[in-house]
Amino acid sequence: MDLSIQNWLAEHNLEISILQGFSPGQMSGLAYRIVKDMEVKSLTPFDICTLAEVLEQPLSDVQGKIQVIAQLTANLLHNLSQIKPLKRNEGTWLAFQTAYLHSLQQVLEQETSLQRSWLDRAIIPVGGHRNTLGQLGFPNPQLQALLNTIRPGKLTDTQAEQALSLIADSLLVQQMNNATVAWLVANGSEEVEAKLIIQRLVHGLPGYLLAVIIDRAAPLAQLQKFVRLGNSYSPNPEQSAQTQSTEFILDDQIDLYLENYRASLLSNCSQPLFMESFALKDIYVPPQGIPVGTEKQSSLPVDLITWVWERLEDTQNITVIESPPGYGKTSFCQQLAAKAAWKLYPQWMPVLIRLRDITYGNNLIDTLASGIQTDFRISFADILRQNRLRLLLILDGLDELPPCVQGTMAEKILIQQLLQLQSQGKHQVVLTSNSKVLKDLYPEVLPQLQRLAIKPWEQDEWRQWFQYWTNVQSLNVAQNYFTFLKQESIFNRHSKLPQLSSLVRQPLMLYLLGILHRDGLWNNENLPSAYKEQKTHIPLLWEIYQSLNRWLLGYPLTTGMQTILWRAGSAHIHRTPEAIANLLKGGEPADLLAKMQAIALQILHSQRHHIIDSQANIHQLPALYFTHTPTSAKNSSVRLEFSHTQMGELLCAEAIANQLQILTQCQKNTHNKQFFIVESTDDVAHHLYKLLGYGILSQNLEELVLENLRRKDQANFSWKILCDRLQYFWYAYCGGYWLNTGIANQHLSYFHSLNNPITTEQVNAAVGLNVFLLLCGIHRHLQTPFSPCGNPDDPTQFYPQALTILNARTSVLSPHAFIQRTAATSLVSLNLSAAYLSQMNLTSANLTGVNLAGANLTGVNLTGVNLASANLTDANLTAANLTKVKLESANLSNTSLIDAIIDDVNREVASNNGAIFLPQPSRQTQEEDKQPPSPVSNDSSVGTEAFPANSPEHGVIESAEGEPMLPSEFENNDQTEFNSEFSKIQTQV
Repeated sequence: MDLSIQNWLAEHNLEISILQGFSPGQMSGLAYRIVKDMEVKSLTPFDICTLAEVLEQPLSDVQGKIQVIAQLTANLLHNLSQIKPLKRNEGTWLAFQTAYLHSLQQVLEQETSLQRSWLDRAIIPVGGHRNTLGQLGFPNPQLQALLNTIRPGKLTDTQAEQALSLIADSLLVQQMNNATVAWLVANGSEEVEAKLIIQRLVHGLPGYLLAVIIDRAAPLAQLQKFVRLGNSYSPNPEQSAQTQSTEFILDDQIDLYLENYRASLLSNCSQPLFMESFALKDIYVPPQGIPVGTEKQSSLPVDLITWVWERLEDTQNITVIESPPGYGKTSFCQQLAAKAAWKLYPQWMPVLIRLRDITYGNNLIDTLASGIQTDFRISFADILRQNRLRLLLILDGLDELPPCVQGTMAEKILIQQLLQLQSQGKHQVVLTSNSKVLKDLYPEVLPQLQRLAIKPWEQDEWRQWFQYWTNVQSLNVAQNYFTFLKQESIFNRHSKLPQLSSLVRQPLMLYLLGILHRDGLWNNENLPSAYKEQKTHIPLLWEIYQSLNRWLLGYPLTTGMQTILWRAGSAHIHRTPEAIANLLKGGEPADLLAKMQAIALQILHSQRHHIIDSQANIHQLPALYFTHTPTSAKNSSVRLEFSHTQMGELLCAEAIANQLQILTQCQKNTHNKQFFIVESTDDVAHHLYKLLGYGILSQNLEELVLENLRRKDQANFSWKILCDRLQYFWYAYCGGYWLNTGIANQHLSYFHSLNNPITTEQVNAAVGLNVFLLLCGIHRHLQTPFSPCGNPDDPTQFYPQALTILNARTSVLSPHAFIQRTAATSLVSLNLSAAYLSQMNLTSANLTGVNLAGANLTGVNLTGVNLASANLTDANLTAANLTKVKLESANLSNTSLIDAIIDDVNREVASNNGAIFLPQPSRQTQEEDKQPPSPVSNDSSVGTEAFPANSPEHGVIESAEGEPMLPSEFENNDQTEFNSEFSKIQTQV
């Protein structure tokens, strides 16, 4: 005889839905009544099988009720223990049911959030009411047979110990899994899909089991040692982490905040990977690393987790895992934290903190605690202050630290504080970072970092990944993908497509290309021969992004039609029309894409990698690009962020490109006259300050923006118009006009509303630098020289100190922001003739092909600069530092290198090319050479022809070869003249 909770509730005129409003006390009281009836009927804990009761019903009947049934099961456990102590097998039986129900509820909520198509098959509208396939077909004979294996309960003490020790591999959990898979299939899921869902459930089961034992620690005292609960574990301090013996003792003091946080690290392993039915753990390949900056740099690769565990007692150095984005740093941190929470606790308590989430406090403890999104932050701060537990601090994303007043000093300050903390011999720190950030750290910090660079994938990693891909997809899908890459020689070091070969050495890109290939959206047609010669991976990233949007939204549409036949049992593998329809919910894909881009810009503008938004605004946002978590249980706001920084970059690039395109678009007024949508020069400035004033545009994002512009329909976009309008803005910026109008301050409130702590000076500096970067890129595309200082032949159009002023302004962003951001490509082939660059730091800059004829470069630092093919005729490099400079084919006719620091080889090259090393009578004195030109005043009240005090509100539009363009000079702000000039265009545009 077994106990049916639902029958008992029905006999007492109660429904499960009513229990959702019960307080904890009422729920305990209800359990007490049920237990009393069990005493009368001589029922045992094994007669309770609430999991079977759930699985007997259709999904719609129990949807939203599973959590209540799990809570009732836990209360039954508690009340039964008050009558007499529970045996270990009895406690295990009830604890596993409770934990399994909690984990099942979580994966069902995930499936609902992802709008799975199988849920449409489970819930069918009939006559205006919700009905289910189950109600049409239950009871299911196969399901009933499997339920009989777990009801009534039969669990020996040996089986209970097996369940507690093995969990996923135990007979008890396997029986539960088989029944639950059959239940999902009966409700409309495919069998393979159902198995993947249950596999996710099992990944999170240890965390939920720990949470149940925490909640009912006293009645489940015999179970505590199996989950290393609280202080029940007493390690031998003389043994290492790997060899310590286990000796368990009872202790009533349990840190609930700490233990629940540890449970969350384990239960989070059930999160689906992006929009998949499987979890990250199902295809996770442990990364290998190569030591950096040591004599062992050429040694064989090492396993990252093994490396960390072997250095747990190293108190002198911080372990740093570095790599470019997409190599798996964050995934590694998640796996490390979960593994340590289960295997190393309580010798080491892992704490995973994403540095992007922190808020700077008065000390290190407050700063780190702010990055913990649960109540554990209270206990965490107490642990650090009292040193009562050894913490393994896993800090993810040094390169993602929020902006602060210290600028780039924040990284150095944090590392110094961490070194001081670790030197106390109690805690251990593991830090991840983009490799570029570490290069900019101060030299005194680097020796104390044990750096390990994640190795790009090769044969062993690929082989392991494709084995996992076969398990979560199908043998046919995996084989076809492998064959496609092999035929294109992608796995070879000397591939025909080196850029694509480089991308698939990153786990993220290998996965993304895998989902595109399985749906026929990535094949030989995406690999034109032109890509073989590409020196950058940006065009490929653009193609991948467009293909992802077609996969996700069925948009943008392309010619032709895919002929893939989705057979029964494989629908979960592919992106079906039903899945697209569920995402769009009757809306237009273009509208959803526009919404995604708008949110992406807000996240970018926040500079904190997330924004706080309302639940209503996250509707429809696909998990491929976004993730969201509630900020608290008390309000409906959510924390919205990118699913991955690279996915966010792709969205942001298109969003910025679309905003720049708006500057080139025209519309007609009521008189059928055309004018710009963003018409006046002031409107252009407002547009740019809001778009680009958030911070520094990264090089990767800049290249993606330019690639998006290259792919624009030229009927709706003009490079020339965009260049002219940005250039007009730039020259006014050089004269300080926009700063004097107060535009930067007007947009400050917008950035502050997104929690970006940027200042007015920083907004102005960021806009100037970003517009300069875009103009450099646009001129490279147009293959025309860019003269950032203007025209040296016309004093009214020339501002020789433009770059020195920009360099000074951008120092408020970081001390060397200008040269660090422009050194790689932005300065190539610029026209800087007669420019004043005295005393600038241009270390390691690429000045290939730059025109520096007559430029003042006195005292400039050109260490490691590439000056190949540069024109330095009549340039003044007096006292310049030319250490390790490259002068191949540079024109040095009459170039002054007096007192310059230069090696003997380059001195000979320069001398042979006409450079001057000694003062000449015909030249002006050295003091006159060093005298800077008279700068143009930044005060708009001081008028000049180039930058008048009253800059025009509307830019006059002229025509060149039938294409609208801005004039080369500022015109008088006369509306009649403007209308007259503008009317001339209408017949030419």
